[in-house]
Amino acid sequence: MNELRILIEHALTKHAAQIALVEESGDQLSYQDLDVSSAGVAHHLQDNGVGQGQCVAICIPKSSVSVACLLGALRSNVAYIPLDPDAPASRNGYIVRDATASMVLTTRDFANVLLPHIGSCQVLDITVLSEPCKLLVRPQVEDKVVSIPDDLAYILYTSGSTGQPKGVMITHRNATCFVRWGIDLFQLRSSDVLSSIAPFHFDLSVFDLYAGLGSGAKILLIRPESVKNPMILAEFIDQFAITIWYATPTTLKMMLRFGRMNRYHHSSLRHILFAGEVFPLAPLNDLRSRWSHAAFHNLYGPTETNVCTYFSLPREIDPTQEKPFPIGASCPYAQCFIDDGTSICPPEPGMVGELLIAGDSVMAGYLNQPERNAKALLVHDHNRCYRTGDIVQYDQGGQLHYISRKDRMVKRHGNRIELGEIEAALHEHPEITEAGVFHTIAGADHSEIRIVACYATVDPDQQLAVSKLQTFLQQYVPSYMLPDKFVYLATMPKTSTHKVDYTALKENS
Repeated sequence: MNELRILIEHALTKHAAQIALVEESGDQLSYQDLDVSSAGVAHHLQDNGVGQGQCVAICIPKSSVSVACLLGALRSNVAYIPLDPDAPASRNGYIVRDATASMVLTTRDFANVLLPHIGSCQVLDITVLSEPCKLLVRPQVEDKVVSIPDDLAYILYTSGSTGQPKGVMITHRNATCFVRWGIDLFQLRSSDVLSSIAPFHFDLSVFDLYAGLGSGAKILLIRPESVKNPMILAEFIDQFAITIWYATPTTLKMMLRFGRMNRYHHSSLRHILFAGEVFPLAPLNDLRSRWSHAAFHNLYGPTETNVCTYFSLPREIDPTQEKPFPIGASCPYAQCFIDDGTSICPPEPGMVGELLIAGDSVMAGYLNQPERNAKALLVHDHNRCYRTGDIVQYDQGGQLHYISRKDRMVKRHGNRIELGEIEAALHEHPEITEAGVFHTIAGADHSEIRIVACYATVDPDQQLAVSKLQTFLQQYVPSYMLPDKFVYLATMPKTSTHKVDYTALKENS
Protein backbone atom coordinates (compact mmCIF):
# COMPACT_ATOMS: atom_id res chain seq x y z
CA MET A 1 0.00 0.00 0.00
CA ASN A 2 1.29 3.47 -0.88
CA GLU A 3 0.85 4.92 2.61
CA LEU A 4 2.84 8.11 2.03
CA ARG A 5 0.81 9.03 -1.05
CA ILE A 6 -2.43 8.36 0.81
CA LEU A 7 -1.31 10.49 3.78
CA ILE A 8 -0.44 13.44 1.55
CA GLU A 9 -3.51 13.19 -0.68
CA HIS A 10 -5.72 13.17 2.43
CA ALA A 11 -3.95 16.26 3.78
CA LEU A 12 -4.24 18.12 0.46
CA THR A 13 -8.01 17.64 0.56
CA LYS A 14 -8.56 18.14 4.29
CA HIS A 15 -6.59 21.40 4.48
CA ALA A 16 -7.50 22.74 1.03
CA ALA A 17 -8.07 26.34 2.13
CA GLN A 18 -4.88 26.63 4.19
CA ILE A 19 -1.40 27.70 3.11
CA ALA A 20 0.96 24.79 2.41
CA LEU A 21 4.14 26.38 1.08
CA VAL A 22 5.78 29.75 1.53
CA GLU A 23 8.68 31.02 -0.57
CA GLU A 24 11.32 33.37 0.82
CA SER A 25 9.75 36.13 -1.26
CA GLY A 26 6.53 35.71 0.69
CA ASP A 27 4.68 34.02 -2.20
CA GLN A 28 2.31 31.38 -0.88
CA LEU A 29 0.69 28.26 -2.24
CA SER A 30 -2.45 26.74 -0.73
CA TYR A 31 -3.05 23.04 -0.18
CA GLN A 32 -5.72 23.20 -2.88
CA ASP A 33 -3.32 24.71 -5.42
CA LEU A 34 -0.67 22.16 -4.48
CA ASP A 35 -3.27 19.43 -4.95
CA VAL A 36 -4.14 20.69 -8.44
CA SER A 37 -0.55 21.28 -9.54
CA SER A 38 0.78 17.92 -8.29
CA ALA A 39 -2.17 16.14 -9.92
CA GLY A 40 -1.25 17.94 -13.16
CA VAL A 41 2.33 16.67 -12.93
CA ALA A 42 1.00 13.15 -12.33
CA HIS A 43 -1.11 13.40 -15.50
CA HIS A 44 1.92 14.51 -17.54
CA LEU A 45 3.92 11.52 -16.30
CA GLN A 46 1.12 9.02 -16.84
CA ASP A 47 0.22 10.40 -20.27
CA ASN A 48 3.81 9.77 -21.35
CA GLY A 49 3.85 6.18 -20.21
CA VAL A 50 5.25 6.13 -16.70
CA GLY A 51 4.14 3.13 -14.70
CA GLN A 52 4.64 1.16 -11.52
CA GLY A 53 8.13 -0.26 -11.16
CA GLN A 54 9.70 2.81 -12.79
CA CYS A 55 11.31 5.91 -11.34
CA VAL A 56 11.42 9.59 -12.24
CA ALA A 57 14.36 11.90 -11.55
CA ILE A 58 13.69 15.51 -10.54
CA CYS A 59 16.30 18.23 -11.02
CA ILE A 60 14.64 21.52 -10.09
CA PRO A 61 15.87 24.08 -7.51
CA LYS A 62 13.96 24.04 -4.22
CA SER A 63 10.63 25.79 -4.78
CA SER A 64 6.89 25.20 -4.87
CA VAL A 65 7.44 23.85 -8.38
CA SER A 66 9.86 21.17 -7.20
CA VAL A 67 7.48 20.16 -4.37
CA ALA A 68 4.63 19.82 -6.87
CA CYS A 69 6.87 17.56 -8.98
CA LEU A 70 7.84 15.36 -6.02
CA LEU A 71 4.20 14.91 -5.07
CA GLY A 72 3.21 14.40 -8.70
CA ALA A 73 5.59 11.47 -8.94
CA LEU A 74 4.22 9.98 -5.70
CA ARG A 75 0.69 10.35 -7.03
CA SER A 76 1.71 8.49 -10.19
CA ASN A 77 2.67 5.49 -8.04
CA VAL A 78 6.30 5.70 -9.15
CA ALA A 79 9.44 6.37 -7.16
CA TYR A 80 11.16 9.72 -7.50
CA ILE A 81 14.86 10.56 -7.31
CA PRO A 82 15.64 14.11 -6.15
CA LEU A 83 18.83 15.28 -7.86
CA ASP A 84 21.09 18.00 -6.49
CA PRO A 85 20.90 20.87 -9.01
CA ASP A 86 24.28 22.11 -7.74
CA ALA A 87 26.05 18.77 -8.22
CA PRO A 88 28.23 18.11 -11.28
CA ALA A 89 26.17 17.20 -14.33
CA SER A 90 28.28 14.06 -14.76
CA ARG A 91 27.25 12.88 -11.28
CA ASN A 92 23.57 13.56 -11.90
CA GLY A 93 23.87 11.86 -15.28
CA TYR A 94 25.33 8.78 -13.62
CA ILE A 95 22.41 8.67 -11.16
CA VAL A 96 19.82 8.89 -13.96
CA ARG A 97 21.56 6.10 -15.89
CA ASP A 98 22.18 3.93 -12.84
CA ALA A 99 18.52 4.06 -11.83
CA THR A 100 17.38 3.76 -15.47
CA ALA A 101 15.02 6.63 -14.70
CA SER A 102 12.32 6.63 -17.35
CA MET A 103 11.83 10.40 -17.14
CA VAL A 104 13.51 13.52 -15.81
CA LEU A 105 11.56 16.57 -14.66
CA THR A 106 13.72 19.67 -14.89
CA THR A 107 14.07 23.25 -16.10
CA ARG A 108 15.21 24.41 -19.54
CA ASP A 109 18.67 25.39 -18.30
CA PHE A 110 19.27 22.16 -16.41
CA ALA A 111 17.92 20.13 -19.33
CA ASN A 112 20.62 21.58 -21.58
CA VAL A 113 23.29 20.65 -19.02
CA LEU A 114 21.94 17.15 -18.31
CA LEU A 115 21.20 15.93 -21.84
CA PRO A 116 24.83 15.23 -22.83
CA HIS A 117 25.12 12.96 -19.79
CA ILE A 118 21.91 10.93 -19.99
CA GLY A 119 21.67 10.02 -23.66
CA SER A 120 18.96 10.58 -26.23
CA CYS A 121 15.59 11.74 -24.91
CA GLN A 122 12.30 13.05 -26.13
CA VAL A 123 12.14 16.60 -24.79
CA LEU A 124 8.67 17.83 -23.93
CA ASP A 125 7.52 21.25 -22.71
CA ILE A 126 5.23 21.24 -19.70
CA THR A 127 4.03 23.89 -17.26
CA VAL A 128 4.02 23.51 -13.49
CA LEU A 129 2.48 26.33 -11.43
CA SER A 130 2.77 28.65 -14.46
CA GLU A 131 6.51 27.91 -14.66
CA PRO A 132 7.90 26.39 -17.89
CA CYS A 133 9.57 23.03 -17.28
CA LYS A 134 11.01 20.23 -19.35
CA LEU A 135 10.04 16.56 -19.26
CA LEU A 136 12.82 14.38 -20.64
CA VAL A 137 11.42 11.00 -21.67
CA ARG A 138 14.15 8.38 -21.93
CA PRO A 139 13.85 5.26 -24.08
CA GLN A 140 13.59 2.08 -22.04
CA VAL A 141 16.71 -0.07 -22.25
CA GLU A 142 15.58 -3.68 -22.29
CA ASP A 143 19.02 -5.18 -21.58
CA LYS A 144 19.25 -3.34 -18.26
CA VAL A 145 16.31 -4.21 -16.06
CA VAL A 146 16.29 -2.57 -12.63
CA SER A 147 14.23 -4.35 -10.01
CA ILE A 148 12.60 -2.02 -7.51
CA PRO A 149 9.87 -2.73 -4.92
CA ASP A 150 6.30 -1.98 -5.98
CA ASP A 151 5.80 0.28 -2.96
CA LEU A 152 9.01 2.29 -3.45
CA ALA A 153 8.47 5.99 -2.63
CA TYR A 154 11.84 7.54 -3.45
CA ILE A 155 15.54 6.86 -3.91
CA LEU A 156 18.13 9.04 -2.18
CA TYR A 157 21.65 8.86 -3.59
CA THR A 158 24.46 9.18 -1.05
CA SER A 159 28.23 9.27 -1.36
CA GLY A 160 29.74 5.89 -2.28
CA SER A 161 33.06 4.42 -1.23
CA THR A 162 33.59 2.84 -4.67
CA GLY A 163 33.75 6.24 -6.36
CA GLN A 164 30.12 6.49 -7.45
CA PRO A 165 27.05 7.49 -5.43
CA LYS A 166 24.73 4.73 -4.30
CA GLY A 167 20.93 4.76 -4.28
CA VAL A 168 19.09 4.12 -1.01
CA MET A 169 15.62 2.73 -1.73
CA ILE A 170 12.95 4.00 0.69
CA THR A 171 9.48 2.48 0.56
CA HIS A 172 6.20 4.14 1.51
CA ARG A 173 6.18 2.15 4.76
CA ASN A 174 9.78 3.15 5.55
CA ALA A 175 8.93 6.84 5.25
CA THR A 176 5.41 6.85 6.68
CA CYS A 177 6.20 5.17 10.00
CA PHE A 178 8.79 7.90 10.65
CA VAL A 179 6.56 10.75 9.43
CA ARG A 180 3.55 9.67 11.53
CA TRP A 181 5.80 9.26 14.59
CA GLY A 182 7.15 12.79 14.13
CA ILE A 183 3.66 14.25 13.79
CA ASP A 184 2.55 12.55 16.99
CA LEU A 185 5.67 13.11 19.12
CA PHE A 186 6.02 16.81 18.33
CA GLN A 187 2.24 17.32 18.29
CA LEU A 188 2.33 18.99 14.90
CA ARG A 189 -0.81 20.88 13.99
CA SER A 190 -2.13 23.05 11.19
CA SER A 191 -1.08 26.21 13.05
CA ASP A 192 2.61 25.21 12.94
CA VAL A 193 5.21 26.69 10.60
CA LEU A 194 8.10 24.38 9.71
CA SER A 195 11.47 25.37 8.30
CA SER A 196 12.61 23.45 5.23
CA ILE A 197 16.36 23.92 5.41
CA ALA A 198 17.69 20.66 3.98
CA PRO A 199 17.75 20.15 0.19
CA PHE A 200 15.35 17.52 -1.07
CA HIS A 201 18.15 15.06 -1.94
CA PHE A 202 19.15 15.10 1.77
CA ASP A 203 17.17 12.82 4.12
CA LEU A 204 16.54 15.55 6.73
CA SER A 205 14.09 17.10 4.25
CA VAL A 206 11.69 14.15 4.58
CA PHE A 207 10.50 15.30 7.99
CA ASP A 208 10.09 18.95 6.98
CA LEU A 209 8.09 18.17 3.88
CA TYR A 210 5.95 15.19 4.77
CA ALA A 211 5.38 15.70 8.49
CA GLY A 212 4.62 19.33 7.66
CA LEU A 213 2.14 18.56 4.89
CA GLY A 214 0.74 15.53 6.74
CA SER A 215 -0.28 17.75 9.66
CA GLY A 216 -1.69 20.57 7.53
CA ALA A 217 1.09 22.94 8.60
CA LYS A 218 2.82 25.71 6.66
CA ILE A 219 6.34 25.05 5.29
CA LEU A 220 8.91 27.76 4.58
CA LEU A 221 11.09 26.69 1.64
CA ILE A 222 14.59 28.03 2.31
CA ARG A 223 16.96 28.16 -0.67
CA PRO A 224 20.47 26.65 -0.40
CA GLU A 225 22.15 30.04 -0.76
CA SER A 226 20.13 31.39 2.18
CA VAL A 227 21.09 28.43 4.37
CA LYS A 228 24.68 29.70 4.15
CA ASN A 229 23.65 33.10 5.56
CA PRO A 230 23.08 32.86 9.34
CA MET A 231 21.62 36.36 9.59
CA ILE A 232 18.94 35.51 7.05
CA LEU A 233 18.07 32.32 8.93
CA ALA A 234 17.76 34.17 12.23
CA GLU A 235 15.54 36.74 10.55
CA PHE A 236 13.32 34.08 8.94
CA ILE A 237 12.33 32.66 12.33
CA ASP A 238 11.03 36.09 13.32
CA GLN A 239 9.58 37.07 9.94
CA PHE A 240 7.61 33.86 9.37
CA ALA A 241 6.94 32.96 13.04
CA ILE A 242 8.50 29.53 12.64
CA THR A 243 7.53 27.02 15.31
CA ILE A 244 9.51 23.89 14.28
CA TRP A 245 13.18 24.37 13.38
CA TYR A 246 15.10 21.34 12.06
CA ALA A 247 18.77 21.77 11.18
CA THR A 248 22.24 20.31 11.48
CA PRO A 249 24.39 21.39 14.44
CA THR A 250 26.70 23.13 11.96
CA THR A 251 23.87 25.41 10.83
CA LEU A 252 22.81 26.12 14.40
CA LYS A 253 26.38 26.90 15.51
CA MET A 254 26.75 29.22 12.53
CA MET A 255 23.60 31.07 13.58
CA LEU A 256 24.96 31.44 17.10
CA ARG A 257 28.25 32.94 15.94
CA PHE A 258 27.14 35.14 13.05
CA GLY A 259 23.34 35.38 13.12
CA ARG A 260 23.05 38.47 15.34
CA MET A 261 20.24 36.64 17.09
CA ASN A 262 19.55 39.43 19.59
CA ARG A 263 18.06 41.50 16.80
CA TYR A 264 15.13 39.16 16.33
CA HIS A 265 12.19 37.69 18.25
CA HIS A 266 12.19 33.90 18.37
CA SER A 267 9.36 33.36 20.84
CA SER A 268 7.37 31.41 18.20
CA LEU A 269 9.71 28.40 18.40
CA ARG A 270 8.22 25.26 20.00
CA HIS A 271 10.63 22.50 19.00
CA ILE A 272 14.28 22.53 17.91
CA LEU A 273 15.36 19.34 16.16
CA PHE A 274 18.96 18.64 15.23
CA ALA A 275 20.59 15.71 13.45
CA GLY A 276 23.36 14.70 11.11
CA GLU A 277 26.38 15.15 13.39
CA VAL A 278 27.46 15.54 17.01
CA PHE A 279 26.42 18.82 18.67
CA PRO A 280 29.20 19.96 21.06
CA LEU A 281 27.89 20.80 24.51
CA ALA A 282 29.09 24.42 24.82
CA PRO A 283 27.31 25.87 21.76
CA LEU A 284 24.29 23.65 22.37
CA ASN A 285 23.86 25.00 25.89
CA ASP A 286 24.37 28.54 24.63
CA LEU A 287 21.56 28.03 22.15
CA ARG A 288 19.31 26.43 24.76
CA SER A 289 19.78 29.42 27.07
CA ARG A 290 18.71 31.73 24.23
CA TRP A 291 15.74 29.57 23.25
CA SER A 292 14.83 28.36 26.74
CA HIS A 293 11.11 28.35 25.89
CA ALA A 294 11.61 25.65 23.19
CA ALA A 295 12.12 21.90 23.55
CA PHE A 296 15.30 20.42 22.05
CA HIS A 297 15.60 16.98 20.48
CA ASN A 298 18.58 15.04 19.14
CA LEU A 299 17.50 12.82 16.24
CA TYR A 300 19.74 10.05 14.94
CA GLY A 301 19.57 7.77 11.94
CA PRO A 302 21.41 7.18 8.67
CA THR A 303 19.61 7.62 5.36
CA GLU A 304 19.14 3.84 5.26
CA THR A 305 16.93 3.79 8.37
CA ASN A 306 15.35 7.25 8.59
CA VAL A 307 15.43 8.54 12.17
CA CYS A 308 15.67 5.44 14.35
CA THR A 309 16.69 6.81 17.79
CA TYR A 310 16.03 10.10 19.55
CA PHE A 311 16.76 11.93 22.76
CA SER A 312 14.70 14.79 24.14
CA LEU A 313 16.97 17.08 26.12
CA PRO A 314 16.02 17.97 29.70
CA ARG A 315 14.73 21.49 30.25
CA GLU A 316 17.26 22.24 32.96
CA ILE A 317 20.93 22.52 31.98
CA ASP A 318 23.28 20.41 34.11
CA PRO A 319 26.38 22.61 34.58
CA THR A 320 28.56 19.58 35.38
CA GLN A 321 27.87 17.70 32.15
CA GLU A 322 30.86 17.46 29.81
CA LYS A 323 29.95 14.84 27.20
CA PRO A 324 27.58 15.48 24.26
CA PHE A 325 24.01 14.33 24.80
CA PRO A 326 23.20 10.74 23.77
CA ILE A 327 21.52 9.72 20.54
CA GLY A 328 18.91 8.21 22.81
CA ALA A 329 16.61 5.23 22.64
CA SER A 330 14.95 3.57 19.67
CA CYS A 331 11.84 5.00 18.03
CA PRO A 332 8.71 2.83 18.39
CA TYR A 333 9.07 1.40 14.87
CA ALA A 334 12.78 0.54 15.26
CA GLN A 335 14.72 -2.07 17.21
CA CYS A 336 18.39 -1.73 18.17
CA PHE A 337 21.05 -4.42 18.37
CA ILE A 338 24.76 -4.17 19.12
CA ASP A 339 27.50 -6.24 17.52
CA ASP A 340 30.35 -6.26 20.04
CA GLY A 341 32.60 -8.38 17.84
CA THR A 342 31.63 -11.67 19.41
CA SER A 343 27.85 -11.68 19.18
CA ILE A 344 24.81 -9.64 18.17
CA CYS A 345 22.28 -8.98 20.89
CA PRO A 346 19.93 -6.31 22.29
CA PRO A 347 21.81 -3.51 24.08
CA GLU A 348 22.86 -4.10 27.67
CA PRO A 349 24.35 -1.53 30.07
CA GLY A 350 28.03 -0.93 29.36
CA MET A 351 28.00 -2.69 25.99
CA VAL A 352 30.10 -1.14 23.19
CA GLY A 353 29.92 -2.12 19.52
CA GLU A 354 28.46 -1.47 16.10
CA LEU A 355 24.82 -0.37 16.10
CA LEU A 356 22.39 -2.44 14.03
CA ILE A 357 18.86 -1.26 13.30
CA ALA A 358 15.81 -3.39 12.50
CA GLY A 359 12.17 -2.41 11.98
CA ASP A 360 9.76 -0.80 9.55
CA SER A 361 11.98 2.18 8.72
CA VAL A 362 14.92 0.12 7.38
CA MET A 363 15.46 0.65 3.65
CA ALA A 364 14.53 -1.87 0.99
CA GLY A 365 18.20 -1.94 -0.02
CA TYR A 366 20.74 -0.24 -2.26
CA LEU A 367 19.70 -0.04 -5.90
CA ASN A 368 21.74 -2.34 -8.17
CA GLN A 369 24.13 -3.21 -5.33
CA PRO A 370 23.66 -6.90 -4.40
CA GLU A 371 27.16 -7.25 -2.91
CA ARG A 372 26.78 -4.10 -0.83
CA ASN A 373 23.34 -5.23 0.32
CA ALA A 374 24.81 -8.54 1.44
CA LYS A 375 27.31 -6.69 3.63
CA ALA A 376 24.98 -4.01 4.98
CA LEU A 377 21.82 -6.07 5.58
CA LEU A 378 21.52 -9.26 7.57
CA VAL A 379 18.88 -11.30 9.33
CA HIS A 380 19.36 -11.76 13.05
CA ASP A 381 16.84 -13.66 15.16
CA HIS A 382 14.21 -13.21 12.41
CA ASN A 383 14.91 -9.45 12.30
CA ARG A 384 16.15 -7.82 9.10
CA CYS A 385 18.94 -5.50 10.30
CA TYR A 386 21.03 -2.71 8.80
CA ARG A 387 24.65 -2.30 9.88
CA THR A 388 25.05 1.44 10.56
CA GLY A 389 28.86 1.43 10.81
CA ASP A 390 28.51 3.58 13.94
CA ILE A 391 30.17 2.48 17.16
CA VAL A 392 27.95 3.19 20.17
CA GLN A 393 27.83 2.57 23.90
CA TYR A 394 24.72 1.72 25.91
CA ASP A 395 24.55 3.39 29.33
CA GLN A 396 22.92 2.42 32.61
CA GLY A 397 19.95 4.66 31.88
CA GLY A 398 19.02 2.90 28.65
CA GLN A 399 20.49 5.52 26.30
CA LEU A 400 22.81 5.02 23.32
CA HIS A 401 25.90 7.23 22.96
CA TYR A 402 27.69 7.75 19.65
CA ILE A 403 31.44 7.04 19.87
CA SER A 404 32.93 6.81 16.37
CA ARG A 405 32.79 5.28 12.89
CA LYS A 406 34.22 1.90 11.92
CA ASP A 407 34.83 2.88 8.27
CA ARG A 408 36.05 5.85 6.21
CA MET A 409 32.75 7.70 6.01
CA VAL A 410 32.57 11.14 7.65
CA LYS A 411 29.83 13.66 8.27
CA ARG A 412 30.56 17.29 7.44
CA HIS A 413 27.87 19.95 7.86
CA GLY A 414 25.43 17.04 8.02
CA ASN A 415 26.48 15.73 4.60
CA ARG A 416 27.62 12.14 4.35
CA ILE A 417 30.99 11.84 2.60
CA GLU A 418 32.76 8.64 1.59
CA LEU A 419 36.44 9.54 1.36
CA GLY A 420 36.84 6.80 -1.23
CA GLU A 421 34.65 8.74 -3.64
CA ILE A 422 37.03 11.71 -3.47
CA GLU A 423 39.98 9.38 -4.05
CA ALA A 424 38.29 7.88 -7.10
CA ALA A 425 37.71 11.37 -8.51
CA LEU A 426 41.38 12.29 -7.98
CA HIS A 427 42.43 9.15 -9.86
CA GLU A 428 40.57 10.49 -12.90
CA HIS A 429 43.19 13.26 -13.19
CA PRO A 430 45.64 12.39 -15.99
CA GLU A 431 48.66 13.61 -13.99
CA ILE A 432 47.83 11.83 -10.72
CA THR A 433 49.15 8.31 -10.19
CA GLU A 434 48.10 7.73 -6.58
CA ALA A 435 45.81 9.42 -4.08
CA GLY A 436 44.88 9.05 -0.43
CA VAL A 437 42.26 11.05 1.46
CA PHE A 438 41.80 11.29 5.22
CA HIS A 439 40.08 13.58 7.69
CA THR A 440 41.19 15.48 10.77
CA ILE A 441 39.29 17.11 13.63
CA ALA A 442 39.62 20.86 14.12
CA GLY A 443 37.90 23.79 15.82
CA ALA A 444 37.76 25.01 19.39
CA ASP A 445 35.09 22.44 20.24
CA HIS A 446 36.78 19.65 18.25
CA SER A 447 33.74 19.15 16.05
CA GLU A 448 34.88 20.51 12.67
CA ILE A 449 35.81 17.97 10.01
CA ARG A 450 38.72 18.84 7.72
CA ILE A 451 39.37 16.72 4.63
CA VAL A 452 42.96 16.34 3.42
CA ALA A 453 43.79 14.94 -0.02
CA CYS A 454 47.30 13.62 -0.68
CA TYR A 455 48.48 12.79 -4.18
CA ALA A 456 51.50 11.71 -6.24
CA THR A 457 52.03 12.59 -9.90
CA VAL A 458 53.49 11.09 -13.05
CA ASP A 459 56.31 13.61 -12.89
CA PRO A 460 57.78 13.37 -9.36
CA ASP A 461 58.53 17.08 -9.41
CA GLN A 462 55.13 18.22 -10.68
CA GLN A 463 53.08 19.73 -7.86
CA LEU A 464 49.61 20.69 -9.11
CA ALA A 465 47.97 24.03 -8.39
CA VAL A 466 45.28 23.84 -5.70
CA SER A 467 42.87 25.97 -7.74
CA LYS A 468 43.20 23.63 -10.71
CA LEU A 469 42.69 20.56 -8.51
CA GLN A 470 39.52 22.06 -7.05
CA THR A 471 38.22 22.95 -10.52
CA PHE A 472 38.96 19.42 -11.72
CA LEU A 473 37.21 17.76 -8.76
CA GLN A 474 34.11 19.91 -9.25
CA GLN A 475 33.47 17.90 -12.40
CA TYR A 476 33.02 14.76 -10.31
CA VAL A 477 31.91 15.55 -6.76
CA PRO A 478 29.56 18.07 -5.09
CA SER A 479 31.11 21.18 -3.56
CA TYR A 480 30.56 19.92 0.00
CA MET A 481 32.99 17.05 -0.73
CA LEU A 482 35.90 19.24 -1.88
CA PRO A 483 39.03 18.78 0.29
CA ASP A 484 40.12 21.59 2.58
CA LYS A 485 43.78 20.88 1.94
CA PHE A 486 45.88 19.25 -0.80
CA VAL A 487 49.26 17.70 -0.04
CA TYR A 488 51.75 16.73 -2.75
CA LEU A 489 53.94 13.69 -2.00
CA ALA A 490 56.69 12.28 -4.17
CA THR A 491 55.56 8.78 -3.14
CA MET A 492 52.59 7.53 -1.16
CA PRO A 493 53.29 5.53 2.03
CA LYS A 494 52.14 1.91 1.79
CA THR A 495 51.23 -0.88 4.18
CA SER A 496 52.78 -4.34 4.00
CA THR A 497 49.90 -5.35 1.71
CA HIS A 498 50.74 -2.49 -0.68
CA LYS A 499 47.72 -0.39 0.21
CA VAL A 500 47.76 3.30 1.13
CA ASP A 501 48.93 3.69 4.72
CA TYR A 502 46.49 6.28 6.08
CA THR A 503 48.15 6.39 9.50
CA ALA A 504 51.44 7.37 7.88
CA LEU A 505 49.66 9.88 5.65
CA LYS A 506 48.29 11.68 8.71
CA GLU A 507 51.69 11.69 10.40
CA ASN A 508 53.48 13.03 7.31
CA SER A 509 50.91 15.64 6.33
